[in-house]
Amino acid sequence: MTATMRKYIIKRLIYSAFIAWGIFTVTFVLLRIGPSSPADRYLATMGAGKGDIEEIITALETRQGLDKPIYVQYVDYVTNLLHGDWGWSFSTSMPVMDLIRIHWIYSFQLILLSMIFAALLGIVIGIYSAVNQYSRIDYLSTFFSFVGISIPNFWLGIMLILIFSVKLGIFRTYYDTSLPVFSFENLKNLVLPVITLGTGSMAAYTRYVRSSTLENLKKDFVRTAKAKGLPERTIIWRHVFRNAMLPIVTIIMFDLSGVVFGGAYLTEIIFGIPGLGQISFNAIFAGDYAVVVAVTLIGAFITLLFNLITDISYTFLDPRIRYE
Repeated sequence: MTATMRKYIIKRLIYSAFIAWGIFTVTFVLLRIGPSSPADRYLATMGAGKGDIEEIITALETRQGLDKPIYVQYVDYVTNLLHGDWGWSFSTSMPVMDLIRIHWIYSFQLILLSMIFAALLGIVIGIYSAVNQYSRIDYLSTFFSFVGISIPNFWLGIMLILIFSVKLGIFRTYYDTSLPVFSFENLKNLVLPVITLGTGSMAAYTRYVRSSTLENLKKDFVRTAKAKGLPERTIIWRHVFRNAMLPIVTIIMFDLSGVVFGGAYLTEIIFGIPGLGQISFNAIFAGDYAVVVAVTLIGAFITLLFNLITDISYTFLDPRIRYE
């Protein structure tokens, strides 16, 4: 790694830290200026009576420091955060760090399988469609890519549940947390969520890969390679594919960071997968400040991290790119 690259990475990390701090601050303030306290929501879910409810709310807010001015709460939260204390979850009665440690693996599993499904199929179909331009396969892949991009993933998920779970009874509509994460039963039950989350991305990758491959097939180096007598498979996968992948890497990386709390958020709710999206959804309705802030901060960190990885990967895919 060159000194210029190291300087660029350090600069980007500093910028990312400021952006993450800004996102955290805005989220913290907006939650604190809301009309109700998390203690109110907590007691509502516990079914507390009205007799001594004011005393209970005051005790809970004092215990969690919610009775202090907002700037004092902010300083205390940041100080605790820097010491590894992410706060206490009212709705689950456990530390936020423990809650995230339990549930992150389910989101990771769903996103990983969805991105593998989308990237593999999208790249293969896109290249095959470009190489066989104007063929029946090309027209079909173009048509289904437009359909895949246009369909909202929450609607697709509901339709898949209706057909394959309710009508045909092939897949269950819930995730069994008592089984190992990567057990066969749970992987089978992730088929519909993976299709739901990955279809839109797969359709987009197919379009971009097809377009990028067609553009590179018309360049001079392809004609030179053909004139030298290289096999078509070698030309496609060794020369065209590498040049066509540069814009695709950008799209996949940005899509990956967006999917974490975008489509995966809704998919987990629809299929009952107990990931970060599900606990964030529950925390919003429960007024669980600490969980919402923590999940938002994790989402911001992942987005910034993948943006940096995308920029760094450019130099390995295209030696012409340098960060001066």
